[in-house]
Amino acid sequence: MEITNYEQEMTELIAFMITSARNLLDEPKNYGPLRLLEGVSRLSKILSEGGFENKDFLLDLKESIDDKKFLIMSDFDSFIDFMDGAVLEVTRFLMRNF
Repeated sequence: MEITNYEQEMTELIAFMITSARNLLDEPKNYGPLRLLEGVSRLSKILSEGGFENKDFLLDLKESIDDKKFLIMSDFDSFIDFMDGAVLEVTRFLMRNF
């Protein structure tokens, strides 16, 4: 049985998430949001390539996350502002589409 690219990417995402969960037990607390954002970035990529109807939204979200996720290490207040904006953006998307 041949594994598809989609299945491989999803399995890699699961591996990333489970490994992250374990590592978070020993890592600084700020790594939690960073790892979650990385998971969202990876999932957004997978879904946008897999026929998700609103792939532009996902790709914009991924780009925004990839651009801002490391603020947590250098500018915590800006990171909080970014996260607040991301929550609002996703909430608005959900309200318009579901």
